[in-house]
Parts: sequence; structure tokens; C-alpha cells
Amino acid sequence: GVVSPILMNLFMHYAFDCWMQRTYPQCPFARYADDAVVHCGSQKQAEAVMQMIASRLGECGLTMHPEKSKIVYCRHSRRTGSYPNVKYTFLGFTFRPRKALNKQNRPFTSFLPGVSEAALKDMRKTVRGWKLHRQTSAKLADLAQQYNPVIRGWWQYYGEFYRTAMLELASYIDGRLRQWARRKYKTLKAHKRRSVEWLGKMREVFPQMFAHWSPSGRAVG
Repeated sequence: GVVSPILMNLFMHYAFDCWMQRTYPQCPFARYADDAVVHCGSQKQAEAVMQMIASRLGECGLTMHPEKSKIVYCRHSRRTGSYPNVKYTFLGFTFRPRKALNKQNRPFTSFLPGVSEAALKDMRKTVRGWKLHRQTSAKLADLAQQYNPVIRGWWQYYGEFYRTAMLELASYIDGRLRQWARRKYKTLKAHKRRSVEWLGKMREVFPQMFAHWSPSGRAVG
């Protein structure tokens, strides 16, 4: 029911949040529902904390997920150790070593969040569900007006960190729009290259028509 998530959150606040703050005040953590990430200073500390968390949850009648519960090494340019797990997923983001640029525009490796593959898969599924290729009676601006609220929401959330990871989804949406254009316009039918050029021209003339066309993830209208 609707109350269940609320009760679960209240229970986890008591069983986990308050306990962590008392027992390990030196370990920052984040939790959403029954999913949590705890930051430790060393592998030794992480192993001890993980064991204590398992014990605490057992006292509360809960168990840790055997596959999702693991110790991850946050590797970056200043932490170059070799460990089996160097990434984790939390709230739709995958945190892992990624290439970045410093203030001097020099490349280095940082440990950063980016949209997860599972989240991308769900978004692609949503776009497929729109069945854009069947909406040939609509204008391009009509499609933008109808679907921009969803696209904008995706970019505002998942594009907050490492926005380049969203390029795959932007390309996927454009591919569906090109398919729509080939269905709608006879001059583009059976001409994939022409549809690519046509949509590119639309993007050039109306760069803010679709939320994923705008660098800021926002669209006018």
C-alpha cells in the first residue's frame, strides 16, 4: 500500500540512520529506502563496518542483499590501487573512474557518477513506447511540446553529473525522430542520409526545440 514505503523509511531511519550516526559518526553515508552507500577510509575499516551493519540489520530482522552488498574501491588519479570492485550504482547513477579535465584543461581520472546502463535502458524503453513513427499527423513542434516535459526531466536529473553519458540517449531519440520524418515526408522516405541531414538542419535552425538539443537540457516553449 501507499503507507508501506513511509513505514519502511521510518523503520530504516531508526534501524540504520540513527545507528550509523551513533556508531560511525566518522563515516558519511547516504540512504534511499533500503539502498545505502557508506564511505570508509580504508578497506580494513570498510570490512569492519560492513560486518557490523550486517549484525545490526540482523538484530532488526533484516538481511543484507548478498549480491548488491559489496566493498568498492573509489579509484582515481591519486588512488591507483588494484581492487576487484571499482564501481557501484545508486539512485540511477553508476559511480566509477571516469576521465575528466582539471582547471588547467589537463586530463585526469576522477571517481564520478553518470547515468547507469539500467536507467538508460528504461528511458529507451519509454521512448519506444511513444511510437513516434506512427504519429505522422503531428508536426515536429507538436512532438517536442508533448514529450519535452519527460525529456527535460531526464536531463535535469541524470544530466546533472557527467552529462556526456546522456549522449547515447540523445542519439537514440534523434534516431526515432528521423524514423518519424521518413514516415511523414515522401522526400525522405527510404533516404536515411536525407533524414539525418533534415533533422540536423532542424536542430540548427531551432536548437532549443527539444530539451535534449539544448546544452542546458532546457527547451523553449
